[in-house]
Amino acid sequence: MLNVLMVNFPAEGHVNPTLGITQAFAARGDQVHYITTEKYKNRLEAVGAKVYLHPDLVRTASINTSTSAGLNAFMNIHIQTSMDILAITQQLSKSIDFDFVFYDRFGAGELVRDYLKIPGIASSPSFLISQDRMATNLFRFNEKVPFQLDEHATTSLQLMKERFGVAPENMVQFMSNTGALNVVYTSRYFQPDGEQYGDENLFIGPSFPERKGENSFPLDALQDKKVLYISMGTVLDHIEDFFNTCIEAFSDFEGIVVIAAGEKADFTKINPAPEHFIISSYVPQLEVLRHTDVFITHGGMNSVNEGIHFNVPLVVLPQDKDQPMVAQRLTELQAGHRITKDQINVQSLRDAVHEVMSNATYKEGVQKINNSFQQSGGTEEALEKIDAYLDAYLQNKRA
Repeated sequence: MLNVLMVNFPAEGHVNPTLGITQAFAARGDQVHYITTEKYKNRLEAVGAKVYLHPDLVRTASINTSTSAGLNAFMNIHIQTSMDILAITQQLSKSIDFDFVFYDRFGAGELVRDYLKIPGIASSPSFLISQDRMATNLFRFNEKVPFQLDEHATTSLQLMKERFGVAPENMVQFMSNTGALNVVYTSRYFQPDGEQYGDENLFIGPSFPERKGENSFPLDALQDKKVLYISMGTVLDHIEDFFNTCIEAFSDFEGIVVIAAGEKADFTKINPAPEHFIISSYVPQLEVLRHTDVFITHGGMNSVNEGIHFNVPLVVLPQDKDQPMVAQRLTELQAGHRITKDQINVQSLRDAVHEVMSNATYKEGVQKINNSFQQSGGTEEALEKIDAYLDAYLQNKRA
C-alpha cells in the first residue's frame, strides 16, 4: 500500500482527468490524499480519495492574461494557492510518510515535491508543450516590454521561501511542472508530434469514471432528438453576447439546443430563447454528450476528450491557452471545424454546424482519435510504470 499525495490546479479541465487514476490507486488499496477545493470534494471522495481543502481563488476570478495587470493577477493566484497547498502539505507530512506526489502541470506540484524531497510524477491534462513555447504563449502581450512581477507577487515569493524553503525557478514553472514520469491523458496519435516524445511520457488516454451526484437536468427531453450542445467551459466569463448569437443562429434548429452557460453567466443579459433551447448554469456534460450530434466547444482538452469519447463531431471556437493548439490538431485530423474568435457570427455558426452534421468525414476523424484512446495503455499501464519507477528509485536510494 502506498501513501499518495495528489495536488492539482482547481479547475474542471485539470481535476476531471485525474478521476480515473485516483480511482485506480484507491481500488488497489493505496491511500490517496488529495488537496483541492470544495467544488471537487464530493466527486473525488466518490472515487476513493481523502480530500483536504484550500481556499478557491480561481472559481470567481476574472482573469485576462493578455495584459500585464491580468497576468500579475494570475501569477498572484498561483503563488497564494501554492502557499495554501504547501501549508496543508506541511501539516499532513507530520503524520504521513508520502511515497510520492502526483501533481498537475499547473500549480504547486514541483514545489510540493521539493518541499517533501520525494519522487514527483506529473499529470498533463492537455497536450505536452515545451516550457519555451509556454513562456512565449503566456508572455506575448508586449514583447518590447519584459513582464515584471508586481510587488505583491515578489513579496509572496519571498515569504514562500522563508516559510517552506522552496520557490519556483521561474514563473513559467507554475504552468509547466514536469516529473520523472509524465502521465498524459491522450494518445500519441492525437498528441502533435507524438512520436517524438520519450518513454517517460505515458500516453494513457482519457478515462471517464461515473460522476456521482444529483441534478435536475431534463435528459429525457433529448431522447430521439437531434441535439446541438454548446459549452465554452467553466472559466470564461462575459460571454452572454456569444450565447445570444447562438440563440439567433439556431432559433430554427430542428432538434434540441443545450447551452451550458456556466456559473458566471448573467442570465439577465441572455435573450429569451425558443422552447427547443435548454439553457442552464450547470449541465451534466457526459450524460448530455451521449445524446449529442454536434458539440460547439471552446476547445478545452477535457471537453474535447469527452466529445471524442462519445464520437461527437466538433465545432471548435478556441479562445486562449492550449485551445488553439487543440483546434489545430482536430482540424489536421479532420475531426473538427474551427472558427476563430474574429469569425464568430450567426452565419459562421450555422454553416459550421451544417458542415459537420452533413459531412461524414468529421465523424470518421473523431472515431479514429477515439480508437487511438482505446488502444492507449490506460490507468493499468500507468500504475505499472509508476510502480516500476518507484522500485528503481528506492533501490538507487539504498545503494
